[in-house]
Amino acid sequence: MSKQTILIKNTLIIAFGRISTQFLTFLLLPLYTAYLATAEFGTVDLIMTYVSLLAPIITISLEAGVFRFLIDARGNAKEQKRVISSVLKFVSLTVLAAVFVYLFIQSFLNIPYSLYMLGVVVAVIISNVFLQITRGFGNNLKFAVGGVASGVTAILANVYFVVVLKSGVQGMLIATILSNIACATYLFISQKLYRYINFRIHDKKLMRQLLSYSIPLIPNNASWWVTNVADRTIISVNLGVSANGIYAAAYRFPWILTGLFSFFDMSWTESASVHINSPDRNVFFSKTMNASVKLFGSLGLVMIAGLPIVFNLFVGTSFREAYMYIPALIVGSFFNSIAGLYVALYIAKKMTKQVMITSVIAAVASIIASLVGVHFIGLFAPAAAMISASLVTIAYRHYNMKKYITIRYEAKTFVVLMLLYAAAISLYYMNTLASNIVNVVIVGAAALALNRSVVAVLWKGVLSKGREFTKLRRRIRI
Repeated sequence: MSKQTILIKNTLIIAFGRISTQFLTFLLLPLYTAYLATAEFGTVDLIMTYVSLLAPIITISLEAGVFRFLIDARGNAKEQKRVISSVLKFVSLTVLAAVFVYLFIQSFLNIPYSLYMLGVVVAVIISNVFLQITRGFGNNLKFAVGGVASGVTAILANVYFVVVLKSGVQGMLIATILSNIACATYLFISQKLYRYINFRIHDKKLMRQLLSYSIPLIPNNASWWVTNVADRTIISVNLGVSANGIYAAAYRFPWILTGLFSFFDMSWTESASVHINSPDRNVFFSKTMNASVKLFGSLGLVMIAGLPIVFNLFVGTSFREAYMYIPALIVGSFFNSIAGLYVALYIAKKMTKQVMITSVIAAVASIIASLVGVHFIGLFAPAAAMISASLVTIAYRHYNMKKYITIRYEAKTFVVLMLLYAAAISLYYMNTLASNIVNVVIVGAAALALNRSVVAVLWKGVLSKGREFTKLRRRIRI
């Protein structure tokens, strides 16, 4: 089985689980916009983005470290136990310290929904660490099933607390806590993680290596926070919480593209780490990154072309303004995915300090663009910030990585995508029956043409599974 085929297979397995977590939750958007006010929805969105900042800071990004170090420890149970025990012991201490600090601060400040927020942070940390341990083992199927457990729990809990009990913000946060607990419980039992935990293990050298790897990744997560939380904070301060609710609803659509990239990125990071020393790595990495640009560029186009048809099904009347901002956010998410492709290469080389440098550059570019732009272009400013920050990051990482790995892009791909985006966005804003049909036809044909190699691999896999199923049926009849 080729490297590309294994990469696609792992991506599909991971996507199966993560779709349950992210896209089943996305299907709750009509429920949120129907049962929550714009201010309530904006509040939950703001809390969850703060959680995304606090979790990796509290763990010092050791969830990323345990994944990378377990890849090198595959097949060595003793080393796996050493890595897992060291990380869980350290994270347990940092979580306890964070809880005490938070409760101390809360005694002086009246933080809305403080205990719910604390519960979400702790649950997300536990779930993330267990998920990364599972990935480090190379067990992508159980990783995926953990996502299914989380997604199903999230849907049931949201329906119960938001619709039945009408608990609003509290209900959504409780549902988030329960979904993460469900995921962590399944992984702890199915992976028999208790066998790898021994808090008497105390390896200072290993912890120094783990921290040296993980600490530089904190600014990388902080840069994501800057392009999300900072944007939302700037919007809330300058335009109001209701405007942030509109932006949050608009961002739910490009969030699909971000989610799809995250599925691929998990598999891509693993493949890059496994094959970083292969003699054909430059060819493999170049082919993968070119195919990724075509694939995620096409997915963005498909979303822009299809949204006018389904938008009203997902968004309530008070959130209709969100329609205006979605294309710019999708473009920003596409560029952000290209920038993210390089992170896997840095992780494979264990060069996380370079990730830190590029993340800081992106954060500065995003802050400047958002702060300046919000006074002139309103809610378009965060999208402009995302685009500018991503382009700066792509340029820096590409030329910095040249010292170690040669990535060759197909220039014509970028030209074709640029023309297609210009046409698709123009037809999107026309928003007539004829323009929407033309948009879907053009984008659909272009997407298939650009990604014919990926489609061919997927089709070959479907036929292979079909033949296996037919043989199995014949054996059963016999």
